[in-house]
Amino acid sequence: MTRKTMPKTEETDTQASKQAEGWVLPAHQSRSREQRDRLLKAGERVFASQGFWESHVSEIVKEANCSVGSFYRRFRDKEALFLALQQDMHVRSHANIDRFFANPIAEQRSLTSIFFHLIDNTGTEAIKIKGYYRALFEISLRGRNVWSRMRELEEYQAACFEKLLRKKGVKNVRSDFVPALAFAIRMMTGSQISIMLHGPGPYSFNDPDLTAQLTRSLMAVAGVLVDEDELAKLVAARKAQKRRK
Repeated sequence: MTRKTMPKTEETDTQASKQAEGWVLPAHQSRSREQRDRLLKAGERVFASQGFWESHVSEIVKEANCSVGSFYRRFRDKEALFLALQQDMHVRSHANIDRFFANPIAEQRSLTSIFFHLIDNTGTEAIKIKGYYRALFEISLRGRNVWSRMRELEEYQAACFEKLLRKKGVKNVRSDFVPALAFAIRMMTGSQISIMLHGPGPYSFNDPDLTAQLTRSLMAVAGVLVDEDELAKLVAARKAQKRRK
């Protein structure tokens, strides 16, 4: 009998889920779930300020206003908390992608506007979980395979784009559209997160001019033309909005 081979991304993601399940203790009662969520949020904030390796359980429980015992009743260690945080972020990111492409406005907007707003939204959401990304990068630098969930999200986002292009009647969509755009999305997200974590270079974080450059790059890979006049208006409107804040 031939053994069915699971695709690499799915297999790796399943392994990550099993790893998280093995190290995260179940929360059955609502109060227990509420404390678990507080600990996850506190962990993300501590990771943002201290980094993953320099943070301590004592700092996380202080931030969450919980006891050390409460932490260890839910997580076996700091890494288990990170895996639970990653699982939560993965679910939320999936929901954000679904919400973006399910919005009727997405079908009414031009492709330039859709790409621009998606990139802008990605940066806006990333800054909310800066600690998660800092921990993700730091753990990966020590050789741990923690990127599988990000890879799955990139492919899912690219598949949603392909579906939208076909719905809009775009002809001659490249045969390797999903892997090609997924890789471009990875580069785009990496640029945004690098600036967020390490400081500005030519562009500051979520700079509308950077969003415009990334829009051009993604649309080139997608094989669709940029409306430069509309892109200039989107940049100007975003800059005006930022000045008002």
